[in-house]
Amino acid sequence: MADDRPMAEQLQAPTGGFESAIVVPLINAQNFELKSSLINLVQNRIFRGGNDEEPHAHIRHFESITNNQRYPDVPNTTIKLLLFPFSPDGVAKTWLDKEPPNSILTWDDLE
Repeated sequence: MADDRPMAEQLQAPTGGFESAIVVPLINAQNFELKSSLINLVQNRIFRGGNDEEPHAHIRHFESITNNQRYPDVPNTTIKLLLFPFSPDGVAKTWLDKEPPNSILTWDDLE
């Protein structure tokens, strides 16, 4: 059976099924953006999931950074969900990437 879609559409990489596991709630705040300095702060202590790393210590450190962030009309848990994908690498990132799409709805789910 021939594909009747235009060639440009046929050559596009598929995007279905690649959604993030983390669902970030809609943010209604005006002019909201995560500052790169905050992202860098989170990335200064990456969790790779090695045998010598303690996941609970990583979460405590991550929360010590994110609990101090305040944005009008943006819940702190939303900030955590936005920032968390910047904190794992290696096998920890692989774990997060393999979680089912849209399966982490709250910070408690992720924690």
